[in-house]
Amino acid sequence: MFDNIGQVFMNTTNLFYEDKPHFFENLLVNESYKSLVSWQDVEDCLNNPHFYNFEMIDQHNNKIDIPMSEKAWEFGGKLIQDKQYLFNRFNNGSTLIIMNYGFHNKPISELLNNLEQMFDIHAAAHVYCGMQDTKSFTIHDDYPANFIFQVEGETEWTLFKNRISYLYKSGLMNGKLKEEDLEVELKVNLKPGDALYIPSRAYHCAKPKGERISVSVPCWNKLATDRPNTSVDRNTYHIHRRNNV
Repeated sequence: MFDNIGQVFMNTTNLFYEDKPHFFENLLVNESYKSLVSWQDVEDCLNNPHFYNFEMIDQHNNKIDIPMSEKAWEFGGKLIQDKQYLFNRFNNGSTLIIMNYGFHNKPISELLNNLEQMFDIHAAAHVYCGMQDTKSFTIHDDYPANFIFQVEGETEWTLFKNRISYLYKSGLMNGKLKEEDLEVELKVNLKPGDALYIPSRAYHCAKPKGERISVSVPCWNKLATDRPNTSVDRNTYHIHRRNNV
């Protein structure tokens, strides 16, 4: 389903020797992006907080503290995020981040598997979504490099030449910088099917234009200390039943 992206990435030389941000227009062809996540998928995740972890952003770009519900004995007595609270905040305009989405369906697993085969990385998937006048984080950096895949709506992205120093912990300057403090390298409007590459530690910010869904794929470079065969098994297997059993 996503076989074409390998050839596109191989032809993008600055992913290999300059590590610059890059905009991929209509990367996910034939509307294949629709298979990654839908509003029904979002609803299903919210209804199953025992399987997923969530973050939320309010209308002032601030991270929300999500209360935990009582321990669920079915899942070893662990605390889970309060389902009703999640729905109330989301339906009233807060932005939702589904943190561990990488195994939700076969298409997202296939996308991550393709990326891990193309590059020397471990990949994950987070879904960013919201209705009404949704927000995102202010200018910040992320330690892993990221691919952003737009699924629904439009989002304006600004990427800067500046990066946080390796001498400091990633995230130290999040929310403390203004655009006039930095030098813009790329400003682009992502539409469904488009993708964006954000280098590790590069400052960036997103401004959603109303209702939107996007998938963020953080990519951690494999270390020399990683044990062999430590990549996640994303293959789909099948059971084999005997007749009349």
